[in-house]
Amino acid sequence: MAGLGKPIWLHPVFDERKSDNNLTFSWEYEQTIAMNNIVNNGYFEKYPNLKIIVHHAGAMVPYFAQRIYYIQGKHNYEDFKRFYVDTALLGNPKALEMAVEFFGERHVLFGTDTPLGVKPDGPTQIIKQAIQTSSLTKQQKRKIFVENWQDLIINKLKG
Repeated sequence: MAGLGKPIWLHPVFDERKSDNNLTFSWEYEQTIAMNNIVNNGYFEKYPNLKIIVHHAGAMVPYFAQRIYYIQGKHNYEDFKRFYVDTALLGNPKALEMAVEFFGERHVLFGTDTPLGVKPDGPTQIIKQAIQTSSLTKQQKRKIFVENWQDLIINKLKG
């Protein structure tokens, strides 16, 4: 995919072999472990143009950023920042702000997880409201809603 200039979207799935699987915590843990494996296996070095979009605002990574820095070192810490993430947090403005702070405003993309998460129609309105009520600037919000997707899919990866 790096050679094609196309992003990979990393989304969790249920592991039927695990008895403790649940929508609240399991997916975020599994996704964080997948990100950790990508970084620790050096995929960003092997494939410099690699673009990976991670669901749920980067899972646990923004919240454990300093642990990553102090335990894994600056190089891995910087590699974690290379992921793109979406806003599918089911409405948490402060968590969204942490994701923007860690991954950078250009690496956060509007995403909703619809139709999952909030019955019956999905969390789109809740996620929009979380973005709108966050302390992010108008420019950051515009990037999240439109410009980052355009840059990633149309402009930077065209061809």
